[in-house]
Amino acid sequence: MRYALDMKLVAVVRTPEHPEDAARAVAAATGVTLAEGRMRLAPEPPALVTRAEEGPAESLVAALTRCGVAALAVDAAVPTDADRVVADRFSLESAGLSVRPAFGEDAFLPWPEVLAILRGLRASRTQVERDQATRSFSVGLAVATGGLRMTRQTEKTVRSSEETAEQVILVYARDGRCFLVSEHRLDVSCLGPGLHPSSAANMAEVARLLRARAPAAFHDDRLLRLGRRPLPFVAGGESRSTLGTTTVTRTDSRGSLDVLAEVMRRAVALGLLP
Repeated sequence: MRYALDMKLVAVVRTPEHPEDAARAVAAATGVTLAEGRMRLAPEPPALVTRAEEGPAESLVAALTRCGVAALAVDAAVPTDADRVVADRFSLESAGLSVRPAFGEDAFLPWPEVLAILRGLRASRTQVERDQATRSFSVGLAVATGGLRMTRQTEKTVRSSEETAEQVILVYARDGRCFLVSEHRLDVSCLGPGLHPSSAANMAEVARLLRARAPAAFHDDRLLRLGRRPLPFVAGGESRSTLGTTTVTRTDSRGSLDVLAEVMRRAVALGLLP
C-alpha cells in the first residue's frame, strides 16, 4: 500500500506558452480527456495538475518541460507551521533578520541568505444550514376546509456564515528554513514608529521593510489572492457534520496556502521563478 508520504503533487508555475501542447501532455500522462487537461491548466499559476506516485509524477514533469512548461513536483506532505519558526517578535538588523519565536531559541537569517519572501492570506469559514418549519394563517385553506384547517406549514432553509482571515508572510532561507510572520501571532510593538492602527496595515509595513532589506530575494504577493482558494488533490480543506436539521460545513484554506507556498519556494530554488 502507498501512503501519502510517497505521493507527489505536480504543479505549473507559469502560464504555458503553448497551452494545447501542455494539455495533450497532461492528458497522455494522467489518462484524462484533452478537455480535462485544458481545465487543469486553466487556473492562474501556481496551479496543481495532478497527484501521483513519484514515477508518474516525474514523467509528467519531464513531458511538460519538453513542451516548454515551467513544471515541478513536490511532496504531497508539504511543510506546515509546525516546521517553521513562528515569530513572536522580530528585529531588522543591518546584517539580517532576527526572530524571537513564542517557543524555542532565537533565530537569525542573514539578508544575503534570504531566498524568497511570500505574502499570503489564509481563511477559515463556517457555514450553518438549518431547516425550519413554520406555520402561518391561510385564508384559502380555512375557506376550503370550512375552518377545519386554518394554518399552512412551510419549510425553509436558513443559512448563516462566519469567516476569519489572517495575513502571513513566509521568509524562506536558502538552506530550507522558513520564518513565519503571522497577523494573529506577531507582537506588533516591535514595529516601533512604523506601527499602524490596523493589523492588515502592520503586515503591509512588515512586507515593505523586508522588501527594502532583502531586495535580491524573490518577493511575491499572489498568495494574498490564491492562498484562500480551494485546491484539487489537497485533502482536509473541508469538513461537514449534521445533527438533526442542522448541517455545519467548515472550510480552511491553510492547507492550500501551505501547498502553493512550497510550490513557489521550490520553483525559486530551481530557477523556474521569477
